[in-house]
Amino acid sequence: MVAASDPQPAEARKMFRSRLINVMVGCAVGLFFLLIGGAKEWLLPLALGTTVLVSSYIVRIKTMWRQAPITAAVVIAESVTHGEARVGLEQGLHKVAEVIFGCLVGLLVSLLMSKVWMIQPSPEALEPSSKGNK
Repeated sequence: MVAASDPQPAEARKMFRSRLINVMVGCAVGLFFLLIGGAKEWLLPLALGTTVLVSSYIVRIKTMWRQAPITAAVVIAESVTHGEARVGLEQGLHKVAEVIFGCLVGLLVSLLMSKVWMIQPSPEALEPSSKGNK
């Protein structure tokens, strides 16, 4: 949620989009590696490297690009820990759901706070003008 919130709603939407796309890339790459290799420890560095390359050179969304390899690591590490790919699939989908929920909350907070900040006068408006004192 914190990563997707910003005082400017347009920037918050950009973070939401970036984070969502990158988490989906990470989940897809992690699941791909689980499908081709199963829940093996040696897949983790290969999946991370592949995810960074896909995120950097194919998807090319610079904002929150680290979310992709983090998600791939979560998917594969959970599968390796429990010894089955199904757990990685569940954790990957859970991670995507968490990111969507967190980003929506961050976006909502950004929109609400932008309305609150628009209501309050700016500090410049509260200061007496020095132009008339000269």
